[in-house]
Amino acid sequence: MHVLESSMYVAVNMLGDSVIQHLEKNGSGSLQSHIKDLSALLSLRITVISKTGDVLADSDQDPLTMDNHLRRPEIQAASITGIGATARYSTTLGREYRYLAVPLALNGEVLAYIRVAKSLSEFAAEVTEERSMLIRNSIFIALLALALGFVFFSQQANKLEHLIVVLKDFTNGKFEKRLPDAGSLGLSEISESINQIARQSEISFSRVAEDRNRLATVFTCMVEGVIDVDLEQTILHVNDAAVRLLSIVSISFVGQPICHAIRNQTITDALDRAIKQNTVERAQVVLQRDLSTITLDVYAASLQNDYFEPMGAVLVLHDITEVTNLERIRTDFVANASHELKTPIAAIRAITETLLDDRAIDLESTQHFIKRLHAQSLRVADLIQDLMTISRLESSQGISDYSKVDLRALINRAVEVAKIPAGEKNQIIETKLPDEEFFLFADSHNLSQLLDNLLDNAVKYTQDSGLISIILECDRRWVTLKVCDNGLGMSSDQQQRIFERFYRVDKARSQSLGGTGLGLSIVKNIAEKHGGSIEVTSKIGAGSTFTLRLPTDTGAATDA
Repeated sequence: MHVLESSMYVAVNMLGDSVIQHLEKNGSGSLQSHIKDLSALLSLRITVISKTGDVLADSDQDPLTMDNHLRRPEIQAASITGIGATARYSTTLGREYRYLAVPLALNGEVLAYIRVAKSLSEFAAEVTEERSMLIRNSIFIALLALALGFVFFSQQANKLEHLIVVLKDFTNGKFEKRLPDAGSLGLSEISESINQIARQSEISFSRVAEDRNRLATVFTCMVEGVIDVDLEQTILHVNDAAVRLLSIVSISFVGQPICHAIRNQTITDALDRAIKQNTVERAQVVLQRDLSTITLDVYAASLQNDYFEPMGAVLVLHDITEVTNLERIRTDFVANASHELKTPIAAIRAITETLLDDRAIDLESTQHFIKRLHAQSLRVADLIQDLMTISRLESSQGISDYSKVDLRALINRAVEVAKIPAGEKNQIIETKLPDEEFFLFADSHNLSQLLDNLLDNAVKYTQDSGLISIILECDRRWVTLKVCDNGLGMSSDQQQRIFERFYRVDKARSQSLGGTGLGLSIVKNIAEKHGGSIEVTSKIGAGSTFTLRLPTDTGAATDA
């Protein structure tokens, strides 16, 4: 309360000379307007009372409707001691006010009394709001500048108005403007201090904004999903990766308990333990998403403030679906490769043991065993060759020998090779190719192997006297090659797995035909290395169609 009275006393003393000048020159005619202007500037209620108690001017009420104020406590005290202060409820305005009054004297004679009033509720609200250092400094400087400016208010109103505007911008966080030199007011040092505060504050705010934007960008662009919660596990922030991994709507769940967004007991239990035990908890969960599943590594870590007090936790979600799948594929690959190698090696071992143990075996039987031994060794060689091919394709050096190759010539060459085994089964291979040459920038060796594998697969799984068709189409974007047959066909489940390593539609038939189970897997790898794709459509008993699509916009061109 002492601070309030001090500020009111300073204000009322500054107003005294200005009011006396108006009373001398104009009487009370223009005083009402002048008092209202001063009240708006100082945020105080101002009342001018004659020495007989009549209200000459009041910033908030019409003086003609107001009672005689001579008996008011503050006026009585001012007439006796030279200053009167009191706090009471204003029936006129309906609020508790603090009043301070002083007499206005000229040549030792009291002309009138000037009273200022401030709402106690407004004062308390102002004190509560002025918290930050920047605002306190700005308000202090503004009040000091205004206090000094009131002395010369009539002559320097425009400059003070500009000062107020600039300071208001400062308090709102806008630091672009600067105060001009106020030497005529004697405020040069104050102006420079305000400008210095503005410059420093602008730098600080810029750094804070830059750090905040940088962190927000990093948070948004993270591959890992991140969810920030408070101690009650209410979601504070969610990044895009977490939204994608958990299939939630970020806007809908921010501000809501995390259990509403993530209905997974393993995740929420890990978060509970992290918050209660102040630790980092790890878990692994498998979530069902439409027709697929994803595997997530979940890390829940508690958060602390600068005083080591718990303030919530952060949940980090790492998608390890691909890693898990690769591990499964690696395990299956090792198992299948071992199994595929085991069969011919066992056969070779059995044949050699027979030849070694039976020294009296006849020449015809020996020739028979040697042929079988040769066939099994070829099977091992083919299997090893296919394994090396897949390893080469999946390595960083998978495709490096690019050149301009004629796709029509490669197809015709592959057809000529395939006609030998096809002729043994009385099969017909027909082609539908463009009349002109078609050049593609690709690895000719890999594309030849792709075509050989597709045709070899078609010949093996097409019955005697069957038909195999090769169709080549091209447009501005894609080269499309179709290999069609009217062979055995396959079910939809088999079509989804046909490009897996060692997968066979008819295992017994494949082994009897000498297949390794890696041919179509190699086809898929070569297609993807060239930026293309391979698909299959099939129906049991009606044959299959393998469709290869390669892009033309990364090196393909046509020449007549």
